[in-house]
Amino acid sequence: MQTKLLDQWYALCRDASRQRIVIIALAAVSALMYLVTALSFNNDVVQTTVSQNSRYEIPAGFRAVAIQTAGPLPQLSSGDYVDVIVDATVVLERVLVIDVVTQSGRPETIVLAVPYIEAPTIANASSLGMVALVVVG
Repeated sequence: MQTKLLDQWYALCRDASRQRIVIIALAAVSALMYLVTALSFNNDVVQTTVSQNSRYEIPAGFRAVAIQTAGPLPQLSSGDYVDVIVDATVVLERVLVIDVVTQSGRPETIVLAVPYIEAPTIANASSLGMVALVVVG
């Protein structure tokens, strides 16, 4: 089978004019495949949507900390207040939600205004996946 295929290939590319036609055809097919692939990747680019219609300013003495929790989040929007729970302990009460960032294919990112003294603790706990948020009513 393999020898027959090679014999057919050599018979096709026997003279220079046929070789040029084969090379042009292969170049056109590979260019078409590249074009189709490039166009399909451009459509699948991850779009980041930031809700900036009601973004709050960071109060003086506070820092913005971005949090992605492993579990489900309640429906949050800018201006809401949440309690921050780390390892089953309420660490901060009534923390202002500055922004909610939605990215396709990823969990929502919540940006909180936390006191500058607690910012490293909350950021570290968030990176370890130990933060939970509870909406304050």
